[in-house]
Amino acid sequence: MPSLASSYLIVGGGVFGASTALYLSRQKPVPTVILLDRASFPCPIAASHDINKIVRSDYGDMFYCDLGLKTLERWRTDPLFKKWYHQSGIIKITDHDADLDHKIIDNYRKLAVDVKAEMLGPQEMQKRFRGLYADGDYSQVQDVLWNPSSGWAEAARALEGTIEAAVGNGVHYVTASVANLLFDGGGSCTGILTEDGRTFTASKIILSTGAYTAKLLADSAPTQPELQVGNRITACCVCEAAVDLAPEQVEKFKDGPAFVLDANSTQGETMPPTPDNQLKFIRDVPLRNTVEHPASGQKISIPFTSTERSQWTSPENMPSGLRDEIDIVMKGIYGKEVKDLHPSTYRLCWDGITPDNNWFICPHPRVADLYITTAGSFHGWKFLPLIGEYVVDMLKGQLSEEMVQRWKWDRSFEGVPRNILLPERELKDVRA
Repeated sequence: MPSLASSYLIVGGGVFGASTALYLSRQKPVPTVILLDRASFPCPIAASHDINKIVRSDYGDMFYCDLGLKTLERWRTDPLFKKWYHQSGIIKITDHDADLDHKIIDNYRKLAVDVKAEMLGPQEMQKRFRGLYADGDYSQVQDVLWNPSSGWAEAARALEGTIEAAVGNGVHYVTASVANLLFDGGGSCTGILTEDGRTFTASKIILSTGAYTAKLLADSAPTQPELQVGNRITACCVCEAAVDLAPEQVEKFKDGPAFVLDANSTQGETMPPTPDNQLKFIRDVPLRNTVEHPASGQKISIPFTSTERSQWTSPENMPSGLRDEIDIVMKGIYGKEVKDLHPSTYRLCWDGITPDNNWFICPHPRVADLYITTAGSFHGWKFLPLIGEYVVDMLKGQLSEEMVQRWKWDRSFEGVPRNILLPERELKDVRA
């Protein structure tokens, strides 16, 4: 059986990094593992550090539908994760693919799994859930997917629990900001240099750096175009907002499902209130921040240098144009039910997105001992209980051939239908 290396340095403590650290810590013998991120865990600017995230298996792609069913089972049964999972069911509405909901139902049928999913008309949906959505904007909606077997999870708490479990198994968590990767004379990656001058090395280096991946590679090897991200990963963000609810307001919203309305002008989602009585909304229309990278001559999208808006912040720190878009989501889903509700906090959630919606779980083909495990493409978080297992399989050379082809670095994007979440607008163009 292929063996693991003696030591690993994982850069980035989000879903990919945390899950990988956990699964490496469960190996026998246990390798030395360092998990490094810029802040104590869970890092507050990571996409994975969030109030809550939707957990679903509702994919038109059979591969991710099957993977979603596997991860849902972990959320329901694994003692480490089940305390953070809430099976509220999910309503999913889309207008970019008229056949998507039917593909999802058909996938469950082909997989011989009865998740009790069904298609509803908008009027039928509005009558359910105690009429919570009776005043929403569903005038252009034809089909509604209702799956009572999906739900949501408490994101930051689940991530923190994962890292705590990994640390309990012997993983070393280090707080530091990375300046650049280190390479030896033979072209192998040997470690990282931090902004405060420290050096960390290991046998194998794993980048789980999400939206920061393109900039890190550009900073580390600006004169080596063969090492760069190119068009593989685009750093982009979506705007989120949270409303603090009074106890009587929680009662109104608590029995609703997770809700995705990617149709008409709404283009957003929400989930039931958290245990802390927060109601979160997301605007599903991403933005990029394209800048010139002077050393490499590339134009790349990168998160803001200031992390303020990447953490939860007060309304006045968010552009009014994005606040208005959150209002559209709130009213589009709930109508008059939210007329007296106003978000108390906002943030920009950054992720790395790929043209084909597949992740990267692979070696870098032109740098020995460097691995890329990232690009969740705004759907990777739900796989927290599972994704590290596949990373370890990759490190051992044991991934299935389908996974190798989907997640390799040098796959072709030619002829791939455009990922609707690839951003078409710049943050600088949003009304301040």
